[in-house]
Amino acid sequence: MNRKYKLGFIGCGNMAKAIIHGIIQSKIISIDEMIVSTPSISAPYKGIAYTNDNSYVMSSCENVVLAVKPQIFREIASKLDGKDCNAIISIMAGVSMSTIVDACNCDRVFRIMPNTPCAIGEGVSAITSLNSDKDTSDFVESVFSTVSKVVKVDEKYFDAVTSISGSGPAYVYYFIKAMIEGGMKGGLDFNQSKELAIATMIGASKMVDKSDENIDVLIDKVCSKGGTTIQAIDTFKRKQILEGIVEGIENCRKRSEELSKA
Repeated sequence: MNRKYKLGFIGCGNMAKAIIHGIIQSKIISIDEMIVSTPSISAPYKGIAYTNDNSYVMSSCENVVLAVKPQIFREIASKLDGKDCNAIISIMAGVSMSTIVDACNCDRVFRIMPNTPCAIGEGVSAITSLNSDKDTSDFVESVFSTVSKVVKVDEKYFDAVTSISGSGPAYVYYFIKAMIEGGMKGGLDFNQSKELAIATMIGASKMVDKSDENIDVLIDKVCSKGGTTIQAIDTFKRKQILEGIVEGIENCRKRSEELSKA
């Protein structure tokens, strides 16, 4: 396939901008191999071609990232003929690959669920594909690897992905907020409490990642009978914090399923 651009973006919100930034930083393709379709009056990045014609992006690019809101996908899809496109790469939540195939007339589709920490190159992206070949899969994974860890997941589990990694940053922010407020109740100022909470969250996450031990074992290693930590853990258990978090994640997944069928 010999098209003018290697990669095009239809839509250029925060996530698309994060991906473009990652590509520029990593130099996996050059700036002049990309084009962006955006209704804004200026290019999102200096040197990258831009247009407000979505169909031009589809016809001039080997691979196209659909980065529009799912609510407007149907509106724009009628003007997107992807029959000669190598691959369509969707980061739209709740839009299945089969829907994209039918709407855009392209049989090679990737569906990606990135999360907001991609904006600082620390995200995680779930990826699945339909009729993919190795070269295209390697390319798509390399693009998202510039801003995130890439995890392959079957599409039928994408609502669960939404409830964990897609929505998950909010859960982490919520717990960090609680840790900061707890520290301030003990007399620390906001900045001290924030620094301690964030460093602890990062360190503990890395311990879980690198340790071969069960998470319950890691918890027990911090607790000692009659000590301080056990007072907090016992309170969490009494308040059924774990059960509440699991229920919240379940409700998030169920809502994702509802929106996917809407």
